[in-house]
Amino acid sequence: MNNNGNGTSEAVRRSSNGRAASHSRSNRNSPGGQGNSTPTLDRGQPSAAPEALHWDALAPRVTEALAQPLDPQLVSQRKGRGGRMFDYVEGHTAIDQANRIFGFGGWGFELVGDVTLRRIEQADPRTGEVTGSDAYSAVVKVTVPGAPGRTDVGFQPVTDDSPEGHETAYKGAVTDALKRALRSFGDRFGNGLYGDPPTAARSSGVPESASRRRSQAAGERGPSQQSQRRVAQPAATTDDERRDARNLRAQLIELSREQGFTEEQVRSAVETKTGRALDELGPAELNPLIASAADKLERIQGPATG
Repeated sequence: MNNNGNGTSEAVRRSSNGRAASHSRSNRNSPGGQGNSTPTLDRGQPSAAPEALHWDALAPRVTEALAQPLDPQLVSQRKGRGGRMFDYVEGHTAIDQANRIFGFGGWGFELVGDVTLRRIEQADPRTGEVTGSDAYSAVVKVTVPGAPGRTDVGFQPVTDDSPEGHETAYKGAVTDALKRALRSFGDRFGNGLYGDPPTAARSSGVPESASRRRSQAAGERGPSQQSQRRVAQPAATTDDERRDARNLRAQLIELSREQGFTEEQVRSAVETKTGRALDELGPAELNPLIASAADKLERIQGPATG
């Protein structure tokens, strides 16, 4: 029987929370009665990388890939309402992008509920005649480790009232929902193709098509030139912001120390996650890190205090 107090129970609880904790084993029957004891957890030496324990987030290589612009060669066009041409990303292209960015085993998707056949009735505004058509709708949830689940709805009209036509619309609704869910990860999945032109294009008075042509031209320039165009000049900070940033940095370090990490480990984890030194971050960048660290600490400590 193990009577070593809270050591073993703490180790078991931490293990159930996903922490790599060693189980304490005490041999009371060993010669001399001293026994061999394995410590439950060395708080000064975390068993996983600091960035994996401070917060849950996408890997830096993934966020860097998502920050890149969409390759114009991946954009297709179709004729829509009023004879207008619309840009879009095809379903197989979106899946290829997800495999490339997240990895073949780094993402997944699932249907939420059933694919639903809907009857849509529409009245002619001039004659009042009511006509009906069928369409399928589907809800898909995309999951990527380190990010909240992304859920969206897809819709596909039935253009051919035959078994093959319904099959095409059924699958099309799922594909549309998948593409829309992936769009929430940004421009690499075509989010910039929808809605208003980018803010920079609106403020400069440059039409969206011209802005896109410039983006295509930028892709033909060398990597060094592209990186120079993407560099954002830091905004001037006030004394209050600098004071707030100092306080927030101290708070982040303290939250991490309560998890058993040193200040050096905190600084290394921050730089790995953000690509910038801790002292360079302002309140806007620090607040999400603090919220995530506090949430992680609460999840670690919660079962032990219950």
